[in-house]
Amino acid sequence: MPQPDQTPTTGGRTGLTVAAVIAAVCLVAAIVATGLWVSERNAAASVRADRASAAELDASYRDFATTVMTKLMTIRQETLTEDVDEIVGLIEGDFSEQFAPRRDSYEEVVKTTNVVADGVVTAAAVEHSYPDRAEVIMAIDQTIGNPKSDEDQDRQYRVRVTVNRHEDGQMKVSGVNFIP
Repeated sequence: MPQPDQTPTTGGRTGLTVAAVIAAVCLVAAIVATGLWVSERNAAASVRADRASAAELDASYRDFATTVMTKLMTIRQETLTEDVDEIVGLIEGDFSEQFAPRRDSYEEVVKTTNVVADGVVTAAAVEHSYPDRAEVIMAIDQTIGNPKSDEDQDRQYRVRVTVNRHEDGQMKVSGVNFIP
């Protein structure tokens, strides 16, 4: 009787080869997916840090503008010269060019009329923000007392304040524009 041909079975080896290729593809896919996940996670953390940094900078712009405008809208007879000196030190540019040369006449009018005022920033928000400057929109209430008047006068202002930030981090107001 003739003997059947004895050929080696390749089904076992083919199955192992296919399983090894599938395992290798899965391993590469897992490594790529992990790399992408880590990259996205780092990018998200960077975006969160940038947003937090921008929010802190905006808060600094807003707080500085609030401080300057409160000082500008508050008038005290006893500390007038010191207050004006402080304001002059906090401003620059066009605003300084307009305010500083008129400081003597401003002080004289305030002393002569004996006016006092309390200014309060009631709302403030950064309208536009950049690393070196910002535009801050503000609502300010001011109560003006005048000895020649029986009643105090209440006034409300809306202003846009330009705040510059220098390389050393120091801030100065370079513009105050009243909004109708």
